[in-house]
Amino acid sequence: MLRHLALFIFLYSFLWGENSIEYDYELDSYYSNISIFIDLDKDNEIQNYLKKSEFQIYKDLLTNSLHPNIFLMEAALYPIPLAGVYIKEKKTNLYQDLNYNKDSNYLRVLTAGFEEPFALSFFIGRMVVFKKKSLHRVGKNRAYMGTLFSIGSYTIKDNILHKNKWLNIEYKLKGTRDKEESDLDWSFRIGYKMNENHNFVDTLYIGARRSNVDFKATNYSLVKNSAFKTLVEVSAKDFSFTSAELTIEKKFPLNFFKKIVFGIVAGYIYTSPQKYSGHLRDEGVEKHQIIFRPNLTF
Repeated sequence: MLRHLALFIFLYSFLWGENSIEYDYELDSYYSNISIFIDLDKDNEIQNYLKKSEFQIYKDLLTNSLHPNIFLMEAALYPIPLAGVYIKEKKTNLYQDLNYNKDSNYLRVLTAGFEEPFALSFFIGRMVVFKKKSLHRVGKNRAYMGTLFSIGSYTIKDNILHKNKWLNIEYKLKGTRDKEESDLDWSFRIGYKMNENHNFVDTLYIGARRSNVDFKATNYSLVKNSAFKTLVEVSAKDFSFTSAELTIEKKFPLNFFKKIVFGIVAGYIYTSPQKYSGHLRDEGVEKHQIIFRPNLTF
């Protein structure tokens, strides 16, 4: 598949010009990715919404989302969840030393909520940018709405990697406004997840995330330099409740040789027995998992 994608990108850039393709990346201790943006509408320049309000962005993207102007490919990696899998499999004694009671482990507290070690995603939809005329590169300053397809070959449960070819199909609104002294990031999605491994139940889900960073604001502000994330899942077969997640993050912007944001995430995950089947299902056992983890974003 990767060879076919590389060939497609080469032919597209050759036929339509290098300016029709942009590249971007994001480094994060929990979620890092590289992205390729392919312009689908060569006759019309992607609109600059630098001076638009957040409500106007949502409204215009929703109105025009059925007229796509962008195709996005993204490869994502989840470093700390992968480290949790490695420690449990290869450093068993160290993992056992991190147990703080019979059913709980400090490493699981750090890695809970991340079910995939890596993913490959494809998005088609409508995109706008937030670009100053003085800057050549757009970077993360984009907002888009449309359909996202994500695939992977493994799923993580309790820091154990299970073979599982999965597919996510979701309708998503996502955006980032990365200014010189502040950063606003948001995501709203509704989707369907299918699993080849029948021990993982197919689910329908809805989720939201919003993050605000302001290098000029006080660290004691409850609104600025904070983030929240919520996700609710039900079984696609009978709509029984399978899981719910809520996290709140306090961010601490650090301005060294480059801008770095350190964050502390606290939250809660509830998992119903209906989320799994077969040998992965704990009959009648409801799981309540506290989340507490540091995060570092560059």
